[in-house]
Amino acid sequence: MQVLGWNWHTRVSLTLRNQPLSDACEQLEKAYGIHFSFSRDVVKMNQRVTLEVKNEPLRKVMDMLFTQNGILYKRIGEQVVLTVYVVNTRTINGYVEDARTGEKLIGATIYAAHNNTGTLTNQYGFYSLTVPKDTVNFVVSYIGYIPKKIHLSEKEKNKQLTVSLVPNNTLQEVSVKDDGPRLQEQTQMSKVEVAVSEVKSMPRLLGENDVLRAIQAMPGVTAGGDGASSLHVRGGSPDQNLILMDGTPVYNSSHLFGVFSVFNPDIIKHVDLYKGAFPARYGGRLSSVVDIAMKDGDMKNYHGEASIGLLAAKFMVEGPIIKDKTSFVVTGRRTYTDLVARPFFEETLDLGEDGEFYAYFYDFNAKVNHIFSPKDRLFLSAYAGQDNFSLKRVNPNTGVDYKERISFRLGWGNQVYSARWNHIFNPKLFSNLTLNYSQYYFLTDYSYLYQSDDKEEQDDLFGKYYSKIHDAAARMDFDFRPNPKHTAKFGMHAIYHQFEPGITRFRNKDDANPVDTVFNKQRKGSVELNLYGEDDWKLSDSLYANIGVHISGFMLFPQFYWSVQPRLGIRYILPKNWALKMSYTHMTQYIHLLANSTSYLPNDIWVPSTNRVKPMNSRQIAVGIGKTSNSQVYEASAEVYYKTMSNVIEFSGTETLESATKQWDEKVSVGRGWSYGLEVLFQKKKGKTRGWVAYTLSRSDRKFPNINNGHAFPYKYDRTHDLELVFMHRFNKHWEISGGWEYSTGLPLTLPIARYEGISDPSPHDPVGLPSTPVDQIGDRNSLRMKDIHRLDASVTYSWSRKNKFTHSLNFSLYNAYNRKNPFFYYYKTNPQTNQRELTQFSILPLLPSVTYALKF
Repeated sequence: MQVLGWNWHTRVSLTLRNQPLSDACEQLEKAYGIHFSFSRDVVKMNQRVTLEVKNEPLRKVMDMLFTQNGILYKRIGEQVVLTVYVVNTRTINGYVEDARTGEKLIGATIYAAHNNTGTLTNQYGFYSLTVPKDTVNFVVSYIGYIPKKIHLSEKEKNKQLTVSLVPNNTLQEVSVKDDGPRLQEQTQMSKVEVAVSEVKSMPRLLGENDVLRAIQAMPGVTAGGDGASSLHVRGGSPDQNLILMDGTPVYNSSHLFGVFSVFNPDIIKHVDLYKGAFPARYGGRLSSVVDIAMKDGDMKNYHGEASIGLLAAKFMVEGPIIKDKTSFVVTGRRTYTDLVARPFFEETLDLGEDGEFYAYFYDFNAKVNHIFSPKDRLFLSAYAGQDNFSLKRVNPNTGVDYKERISFRLGWGNQVYSARWNHIFNPKLFSNLTLNYSQYYFLTDYSYLYQSDDKEEQDDLFGKYYSKIHDAAARMDFDFRPNPKHTAKFGMHAIYHQFEPGITRFRNKDDANPVDTVFNKQRKGSVELNLYGEDDWKLSDSLYANIGVHISGFMLFPQFYWSVQPRLGIRYILPKNWALKMSYTHMTQYIHLLANSTSYLPNDIWVPSTNRVKPMNSRQIAVGIGKTSNSQVYEASAEVYYKTMSNVIEFSGTETLESATKQWDEKVSVGRGWSYGLEVLFQKKKGKTRGWVAYTLSRSDRKFPNINNGHAFPYKYDRTHDLELVFMHRFNKHWEISGGWEYSTGLPLTLPIARYEGISDPSPHDPVGLPSTPVDQIGDRNSLRMKDIHRLDASVTYSWSRKNKFTHSLNFSLYNAYNRKNPFFYYYKTNPQTNQRELTQFSILPLLPSVTYALKF
């Protein structure tokens, strides 16, 4: 009865110890009368398996034996026919875009609920998802957009599909249930996505939004000083941040002595901040990556935006050149302090009738996007920005018998150009070829002309200091998605660096002895090569891993350095849908920044690694947990990290860069650093009220053999506590308020701990007594602290629209609303009444109100 009556529910027992599949067939036939039919030329029955089951359904055992080994089984009459298992799948791929503008959406979710499989669009809006052919329903979603359901026929094979999503603010009372990937669904840790809408809603400094200021409000990130836009991430220095504009590095991201950044928020599409667990595709810096993607331009309609505030005016225009095929976007921004305040400064500084005063910055962005075919797309982008300050004083006094002219000029700026070509080789393979150029320069010069009326006595002097770095690079990136369990990225990158570390020129056109001298006029070229590969791998339903390696080499003839940098990220799903994440990252940086601590100008010099100053290296370990609520309203995360750094540099003793020198590496000390901390972030991401609370507890130290007697000391931007509170509330379609409160521990400070009277007559051979000069004794480096910093910023925005489709907004912001006197630096000042030196605090940013009017069309 058993032999004649087997079916798929028959309970069977089977034991195999590294035996071929043919043995399993023989045991089942002998014990249960199940006959197998197969061709040994087609089916590989020599595959060895180990299996032990007892009283399990026959179908379950057959799945373990055959399905998991790529063999298809089927009952025909009283026998089981075995053949090669044919995977019946299909791949959908394409782009996700904004339905109104055609702008590609980064990080959109494509999800198949039928088999709990999904993927995300990459930085170009491309996606690829391989699923069983019977999967016909998909949901495409993105934060701030209406999710869209897609239904495909089972008969369709691989399909290229561009999905257009409609923003949810264009409809009345829209309910959005699934906006994007939850925190626990992302293997990547130590990453923050900064929403551009939040950047524009935050309080403004002098009427200007700033994306780097929004990044500073995240845990693990601090500013260099009150009001500065520089970034210090997990104990690192500003030069250890890789800041990318459409994939091209920007070497100096600040305007107005560091108060504003070079990024106009009107053209920004997406911002990602990586504080650790760096994907293998990034390299060349130790502390962070800020990847900023710019808008591509509206493919369907023309529209723009213009605004004017107390400090600057700006505009943005975008639209189609050829509808649905070619688009453009252009932005410009300029400050007009020099135009408004020039008469005041010319009179206050007594510059004379022919005197001049200029102080402004500007930046300009342009981008063109062209679609050649569904598989090919070209992007061309350019950026130019500059800060200028000049002062000229001409014979301010009347009635003199000589001519005198003094002029001073200061300027710095960036240029960034890139060309990118996207190509889809097949539904699973996407590529991007990038050619880019980046340049940063700093310039200061002065001239002095003195000439008497009889021209017998004259001076004509000129001095100049100039430094520059520029890169030319080529990059090829591939995005390969063979199946939902793997997302592989690999590529190569070559950079040619050219350094002009500093040129000092002096000229004296004296009639008797003309002098024209140039110091340190030299150029150094170097080549940096990079290879990388990474795989986001689903190991099981609860365990995911991101495994990668970045290999790089740096050649400055005859010196050659190379580095292998492993990257590892692990995510494990805990009960209650919390995600436990761990990462290890190794980074190498081949270029250094010589920072002049005695100056507040951006005259720092970029230099390459040499045989004395080797490349910097860092290793970072991080562990954290995180979760996004089921409603996607709340998100919470906590991370701890430990980072070590080697070959960091610091000026030895009191050495500075007062003038350029070929032997710069002899003026610096090479040492090591380490930092560790705890970061906590809680966000409310939806609703009329949004915002976040970010707290950082951290420590960052440095140690050099010939600084501070070889003892470790706090890094100059170390902050023990940093707390950020940010909120935004929209009352209705007209009114919105926002605010931010910051508290942080004061920066480390080095001051004299004692003062001694000098010796007035040091030698008996000097009979004339000289006034004694006091001598300060300097204590341990950074052993003191400035006062703690705290500040409240607030903003109110009123918006309205007219029937002519123009949208108006008026913003009123208060920076430092309760006028806190935060320290910028300290110095000693002699009190004229007590004749005693007193430690004096210098502050730069008091209560600053601003008003900005904006117009959109």
